[in-house]
Amino acid sequence: MSVNLKSNIKHFSAIFFVSNRKKVMDYYSKLGFWCDYEMGFVERDGLMLIFHESENPKSIIPNSPLHGKEALHIFAMVEGIDGLYEEFMSKGAVFHYTLKTNQYKMREFAIIDPQGYTIGFGEFLD
Repeated sequence: MSVNLKSNIKHFSAIFFVSNRKKVMDYYSKLGFWCDYEMGFVERDGLMLIFHESENPKSIIPNSPLHGKEALHIFAMVEGIDGLYEEFMSKGAVFHYTLKTNQYKMREFAIIDPQGYTIGFGEFLD
């Protein structure tokens, strides 16, 4: 007997350890993310991040110092990259790298949060 069970992954959540959860969450709140300070969740348009305070803050090592200037922790595909970039710029985002067109015919930029975690955003050109 064959059972056909269909499944669907609905969204993705990344968990990051931080030394000061409130400071990191305040940054994302400023950029327009919904924040649940009690649970440590931030979310915007299906991109969810979960922040936990580390018991050993000295053990937190973001990717960029280890793997180079453009190393990222997360990369999200978006629609309307130019508008998102302008919005984040107007809200005081700190950019890991500014809006550019890469060799893959994609427009992209990346932000960096107070803990040093980086999120890239990209959109393929037509």
